[in-house]
Amino acid sequence: MKKFGLLLIALIGYSSTFYAQQGWCGTDAQLQKTFAANPELINEFIEHNIRISSGQIQGADRSDPIIIPVVVHVIHDNSVGNISYDQILSGIDMLNVDYNRLNADTVDTRNTTEAPFEPLAVSFDISFALAKLDPDGNCTNGVERRNSPGATYNAGENAKYYSSGGLDAWPRDQYLNIWIVNSIENDGTAGVTLGYAQFPQFADDGYGVIIRHDSYGTVGTASGDRTLTHEVGHCLGLLHTFQGPIWGAGTGCHSSDCGAAGDFICDTPPATEAHWSCPAAHNSCTSIPTNDPFGFDAYDQWENYMSYAPCQNMFSQGQYDMVSGNLTDINFLADLVSLSNQTATGVLLPEVLCEAAFYSDRQTICAGETVNFFDDSYFNVTGWTWTFTGGTASSTTDQNPSVVYNTPGTYDVTLQATDGISNVSTTLTDYIMVLPDPGDLPPYKESFEQVTTIPDNDRFFVMDGNGSGSWELTNSVSYYGDHCVYINNHGVDDQSTDELISGTIDLSGVDAADDIVFTFRYAYRQRTSADDEWLRFYVSKDCGETWSPRKNIHGATLADDQSPVSASWAPAATSDWVEVSVTNITTDYYVSDFRFKFTFENDGGNNFYLDYINMYPESMTGLINEGNFAGLSVYPNPASDQIILSFNIANQSECSAVIIDAMGNIVGEIFNQSMNAGNQQFVYNTSDLSAGVYFIQITGDQQTETLKLILE
Repeated sequence: MKKFGLLLIALIGYSSTFYAQQGWCGTDAQLQKTFAANPELINEFIEHNIRISSGQIQGADRSDPIIIPVVVHVIHDNSVGNISYDQILSGIDMLNVDYNRLNADTVDTRNTTEAPFEPLAVSFDISFALAKLDPDGNCTNGVERRNSPGATYNAGENAKYYSSGGLDAWPRDQYLNIWIVNSIENDGTAGVTLGYAQFPQFADDGYGVIIRHDSYGTVGTASGDRTLTHEVGHCLGLLHTFQGPIWGAGTGCHSSDCGAAGDFICDTPPATEAHWSCPAAHNSCTSIPTNDPFGFDAYDQWENYMSYAPCQNMFSQGQYDMVSGNLTDINFLADLVSLSNQTATGVLLPEVLCEAAFYSDRQTICAGETVNFFDDSYFNVTGWTWTFTGGTASSTTDQNPSVVYNTPGTYDVTLQATDGISNVSTTLTDYIMVLPDPGDLPPYKESFEQVTTIPDNDRFFVMDGNGSGSWELTNSVSYYGDHCVYINNHGVDDQSTDELISGTIDLSGVDAADDIVFTFRYAYRQRTSADDEWLRFYVSKDCGETWSPRKNIHGATLADDQSPVSASWAPAATSDWVEVSVTNITTDYYVSDFRFKFTFENDGGNNFYLDYINMYPESMTGLINEGNFAGLSVYPNPASDQIILSFNIANQSECSAVIIDAMGNIVGEIFNQSMNAGNQQFVYNTSDLSAGVYFIQITGDQQTETLKLILE
């Protein structure tokens, strides 16, 4: 019988010694956070594990197959980390191989006098299967995907919730949730965290595994390591084999009851620490636990999947008993592996044609670039018919086609899939956005006076980090004119990131000897002095495929060292606005498809306002002033036969306006004359111009403005 009197000792020793080890698995750190926030759970955790190891809780006898339905949530960065369905299947296959002892390296399990482990190695007789029905009973292939750059890097619990950039878990009593990300937050510890999991005793809505894409599966981007097998072991209640005794001195060696210390499993000998290699003869502990089944000081069992060694190849009988007990005693796990849940999640259904689905490596490109499309349809698909509005070619029967888009615009994509008998079809509206290349000519000015909505899928695009509101246009406050953009951020504290992304700007004609000046105004106050919200500014030289940081401002510095304001705040005077200059846009960014973006990361603070963005070569300094051609607009836009150019000038001056084509050639003159102060309006016939993208450049009183014009 195990000694429950040890629990009090365990509680006393917890705070300084429990789960001190940290490596590529981040589960210990997560468990430590749970216990730090809820110390009362420590006693429950210990008692539960002892009851299983002592035989008081036993797994139920069942002749029916145990199947765990799985859903995989892929969170990627514009297709970086958006792993293929084949790679996802390879991870499921790995679980089925390892948990049923079908792995080829079982021959490496030692069976020597000092390491008699091969007879202890067992199959769990558990199968893992991707779900075929979602929580609403709709067909699924067990995979969902989201493009969310802010959530896939340095990921943590935020990846488990749509509101913070991730994907919500499906019910834990029906599905084992696995989140695929690009990198994982490691709490400042040394090394790289490859994955972590929740223990079932403390399961909440985020129950499951978070794992890097390059540690999942055996094909594609995967390294082929056993991180997934290891982390699912934690989800089923298994601790590390080198777990230190809770009441000890911080090492894994102990002489206490083997079922009430370390990993609470007797046939996994205690070890001092994690192993990073596989020595044939290694014994880090000289003590022998009470009730030890070996009867002698056995070698370290580094071949166990719950070690850190690179040669993991087994689970033990004691680990099987622990998992079996958990699947019986923990209610939601019992529901997860029930026969009724096999029906509810469709894991036993035949694979029949269900849905036409696809994704692509990019959705926003510049004219002339290529998009690679990937079929994600299910199941038993034998044929594909694609339709690409605006693409070259406009249709194809290839499974995974590549398509060139030459003309700026927004385009639908349709895929029809067939199994040879029936057909299913999916159309994604406005799926591909093609930006002009070259873009707008400098000088570039944006005071949001002519923008009617954000995003407008022309001048500006938005990436909504939490799905509940992002950058938007307001006419309530501004630095210049009547409008600005802002984020309604008062008290929002999910640490999500919202992005405001520009269209394309043509800097290819800027002289390499000329520096680019980039300025903008913002207004912000903290809600409390503890708020640490970030404004980041990035630039791109490849139409937004990659981004480079150029400015970071956060915390009290972002608030311009002004006192916090607890109420929802808005700027009331010009003095509330801060001017920022960006001076490190280097000549390798002087390209025809230059783009910039602002990102704002919340932390429970206050509203953020942005206005009056200017970018121009330094040689134009003095020509760029506030008040240039107030109310400047051209309409209709897009146009066909005629346009109307409207603006207001403050003083009498000589003014001219020309139309410039995408190659920089002047193809029309709208006016060139002296004008009186006041409102001006000109009508110009464009019927002689071909369809395409043009620019109207208006000059007067040493001031220049540029508008983009689209002719259909």
